[in-house]
Amino acid sequence: MKAEWIVRRGCPDRLLFFNGWGMDRRVADWLVSAWADEGRDIAVLYDYSDLALPAWLREAIAEADSIDLVAWSLGVWAASNAGLARIDRAVAINGTPIPVDTERGIPPEIFTGTLESWNDANRKRFERRMMGGVSAEIVEAVRSDRSAADQQAELRSIGEAAARFSTEPAASWKFSKALIGGRDLIFTPENQRRSWREAEVPVTEIAEMPHFPFTHIAGWRELFA
Repeated sequence: MKAEWIVRRGCPDRLLFFNGWGMDRRVADWLVSAWADEGRDIAVLYDYSDLALPAWLREAIAEADSIDLVAWSLGVWAASNAGLARIDRAVAINGTPIPVDTERGIPPEIFTGTLESWNDANRKRFERRMMGGVSAEIVEAVRSDRSAADQQAELRSIGEAAARFSTEPAASWKFSKALIGGRDLIFTPENQRRSWREAEVPVTEIAEMPHFPFTHIAGWRELFA
């Protein structure tokens, strides 16, 4: 996977933000501009064609006093399978550890249909479903610069990896809580509830929140409250 610092001051406390599928650092850059400064180093992770963490990030994690994690959408699955041995607090938003599943993730037929039909036109339709009432200004600010072909290749890799990992042990750490958007059209609220209930992870629901959640959250501090 790809990883970049979006805030780097040499702070002993670190936050890892596992982005959604198809995204790049633009969402994280917007969050840093829109949310209050947390006073810690923040890294964004994206493009889950390969789940291996960069060596420099592993070193940064090993040296940190504390590690918090925020994962959104398919980033929830990626975080769970990235081989992270140490996480102090972790929050999942509008995703589950089982991304392709009829009852606990995205139904297989929908996942496959999205993968096989992905192009620029369907990408725009997907963005409308994902953003659900978010202002055009913010949509433009966070829209990924990656090509549709690049996003499709990533989604194919995710599907193949999810099938391989389906019977393997989960991460050694556990999500502290999950946030569910009542207007999520990608991971349905029902499937999210079922997945987190089985995982015994506490849930907070935000009724009006679409799949893109960040205009319904006040900042990093609120996530860990």
